[in-house]
Amino acid sequence: MAAGPPRQGATLRGGGGGAREEAAPDWASLHVDLTQLIAARVLATGGFLDYVRFRAVCSPWRAAAASPRGRSLLDPRFHPRRWMLFPEGFGQFPGHRAHGGHARFFDLSAAGAFVRLPLPELKNHCILDSPDGLLLLQRDRDNAVRLLHPFTRDVAEFPDIDCLAHQLHELEFELTADPVYNISSWFHNTVRYLIQARKLCAAVNVTAKGAVTVMLALHRIGRVAFASAGDDSWTISSWKMDQLDKALSHQGKLYVVSGEDGLTLVSLIDMPQPVPQCEGEESSSMPELPPPKIIATCSSEEIHQPSLVELDSEIMLVGYSDSSFLRILVLKLADLVLGRTVPVTSIGDHVLFSGARSLCVSSSWLPSIGVNSVVCFHAGENYLAQYDISSGTWSVASDGHLMLRPPPRPCGLIHHIFTCCDRQFWNKGLMFCFKTEPQWWAMRGLRTGSTEPRKGSG
Repeated sequence: MAAGPPRQGATLRGGGGGAREEAAPDWASLHVDLTQLIAARVLATGGFLDYVRFRAVCSPWRAAAASPRGRSLLDPRFHPRRWMLFPEGFGQFPGHRAHGGHARFFDLSAAGAFVRLPLPELKNHCILDSPDGLLLLQRDRDNAVRLLHPFTRDVAEFPDIDCLAHQLHELEFELTADPVYNISSWFHNTVRYLIQARKLCAAVNVTAKGAVTVMLALHRIGRVAFASAGDDSWTISSWKMDQLDKALSHQGKLYVVSGEDGLTLVSLIDMPQPVPQCEGEESSSMPELPPPKIIATCSSEEIHQPSLVELDSEIMLVGYSDSSFLRILVLKLADLVLGRTVPVTSIGDHVLFSGARSLCVSSSWLPSIGVNSVVCFHAGENYLAQYDISSGTWSVASDGHLMLRPPPRPCGLIHHIFTCCDRQFWNKGLMFCFKTEPQWWAMRGLRTGSTEPRKGSG
């Protein structure tokens, strides 16, 4: 019969008349270097929460493994990439009084864990995005932007977003000589741009020197803005780009898929670089945002309505193989960069949720969804469907017809996850529905989906 490992402090006795005692391994006495090596492997493979559990085993392990508190924003290894804020739906936006100052997060990996965290910041902040599992917040009273690690509560401060409206006004509008017109036009455009600027995708980059920079893809206005922690203002791009709503944040950069002249293009937007100086000129540290760089192309006939998703540190394109919407096609960006169009036939035990923002989820805690599948809002049938990549067959992913109304309560986990794929719903207390318009609530001065007075952007 197989026996489990001996408990710490237990003894082993041999037979044969004589007694032999052997002390059980004392795992707490591991050499510091070995403990640190194991901790690094746990952090690299298991993620942030497994690392926290490792440190909680005993005092020696806790002392050997660096505490994430105070450095969790500065060290990308501590970013909770696999964690997502759970969309409660039905008017319960993040910070709703029904949550008592807490919010729920769920793990997209095989662990499938849920945690409930105290986040008093949500009382007077709204959530803009969640790059690398971090929370990008905007404070109600002054529109200041903050980057919060939800597990350690570490915060980086960024300038208020009001300056974007002024920069956009200077870039796109010329005021007339009429003073009354100038004031009213400027106010109107400022309010409009501030509302539009909140529809964004964010990327976080940390330099070797510990500088934290955030880049914002403002898809409503087709521009990108950036700022580093401690800066006085955001800097907006001089160039414009369409289809930023399909931007993917990956390793501190933004990737965008778009269509043009019969081609599907994948572009890379990198973090700002210092302005080069000519010989004899004074040096300047003022950075500039480089224009998008096209890194891959293929014919628009090869993939229709593509979106980008990260799978095991690789970027995939997910779309339809033809205009009849009968088959799903998955391509590796790395192959497209090399000029190859090779369909991916297996994504292992993962499930890809494809939408405006696509997610990769482990199938181990989604028993109703098969492995190696794609879940999407079926373009031809108008319901939430799953597509088996191996067999090429479609099936219904969940109950409920999402064309006209949200699903009835209680919602299945699949509805909550798919809600995360659309930024119009994920952070606004609404469940995904094809024809729901969150802007309707915003126009009436309410936090989206609630009956409470609106604070900030909601």
